[in-house]
Amino acid sequence: MALPPLIRPHVHSYPTLESAIWFLQLRWVAVLGQLLTLAVVTWGLRIELRGVSLLSMIGVTAISNAAYWFWLIRLHRSGVTRTDRLSGDGVLGDQVITGLLLLDICTLTGMLYFSGGLTNPFALFYFVNIAVAGAIVTPIWAWMCWLATVAGVFLLMLDSVPISILTSHFPTLSSGTDAWSIPKVGEFVAFAACGGVITYFITILTGELRQRENELQEAEAARIRNRQLEALATLAGGAAHELATPLSTIAVVAKELGRSLEKIRAPESLSQDVALIRDELNRCREILNRMTSAAGEAAGEGLRRITLDEFLQECLVGLREPQRVQVKTTSSEQVNLLPVQAAAQALRNLMQNALDATPATQPIEVSASTSDSHWQIQVIDHGTGMSPEVLERVGEPFFTTKEPGRGMGLGLYLTENVLRRLDGTLQFSSRLGQGTTALVTLPTER
Repeated sequence: MALPPLIRPHVHSYPTLESAIWFLQLRWVAVLGQLLTLAVVTWGLRIELRGVSLLSMIGVTAISNAAYWFWLIRLHRSGVTRTDRLSGDGVLGDQVITGLLLLDICTLTGMLYFSGGLTNPFALFYFVNIAVAGAIVTPIWAWMCWLATVAGVFLLMLDSVPISILTSHFPTLSSGTDAWSIPKVGEFVAFAACGGVITYFITILTGELRQRENELQEAEAARIRNRQLEALATLAGGAAHELATPLSTIAVVAKELGRSLEKIRAPESLSQDVALIRDELNRCREILNRMTSAAGEAAGEGLRRITLDEFLQECLVGLREPQRVQVKTTSSEQVNLLPVQAAAQALRNLMQNALDATPATQPIEVSASTSDSHWQIQVIDHGTGMSPEVLERVGEPFFTTKEPGRGMGLGLYLTENVLRRLDGTLQFSSRLGQGTTALVTLPTER
């Protein structure tokens, strides 16, 4: 049995507002811990330290954390939620947090310099910075923090302010000894290697956790969509059943009325009105028949092999004003395995929307192309286009820009769900006054 890959380069950690707040709290704890340690060592253990220098570095951490706190407050007030990514769209979360981590590494190096260098047991806190970086920032920044840590350790190997009690217990780590002695070089290599291993595995594990979290969110979203589709299918089936009887009655009455008008030689306009009623009744029946399959694959429908040209011709069946659709395809005999009726209904919805948006005197264009792995179908209208606000809401159930009575706002929602079940995608591009283009991608290998 094949094992899953150890490394997924496309998956990595990234800072969120929640992890940024956690980092803020961690830095406050660090400030308090440093102050407490300094007090205990100076007054409790009676070890002479350069208190002013150490306090100034603790102050740098405290001041930077206060500024960081205000930055997070501004982000929260601007509408950023606790789970939002702090990267992109002008939010430089990676850079800000990495800058603070690098500052912490510098201040830790400075504090260690004035308190015994690598002989100070608190030098192990370098590993805390490495671990935090691997957990909350993207890998490239985490490795930069590791590199800064290695540089800090190297500088402390060369020079530091000794503390006699520490130097006597850790002579090989004292800066007074040869910087290139075998014990010192060994300690440096071991530190760099351990830091690298920690960075590597924490970034990998954090990325896997992010991946698992995304998969759970997608599964939950899919479950909600399936429940909505089931509800819509039930609603459509019930509507079709309830409306079938009154529509049949109206059809019978309209037919009898037409015959009666023929016998009494009624005006031509009246006969045309009755014929229009019968045509609209037939259209209502077709709509009800399609409603039961539009919410997903038609019940019991199996997969069928079909070429792109055949599929597009199937999409035109039942479409109002099919003569206004200009179809252009690449010459290809490539076939796809599809639930044809459901997939055709999904594309038919896009075509009908394009026809509704385009003036009656103009056609719409449907261009299709194939590659080794997928079909691409573009539906282009010449309507008024959509604003960015409307474009963001396209596909929401019961959202429509059509006039009352001309649509329920379910067509695109159902279309997206059908295409998603076929591992396909639907993308829109539109500008006001320049029409709209819908791009459908259907994989040929699933």
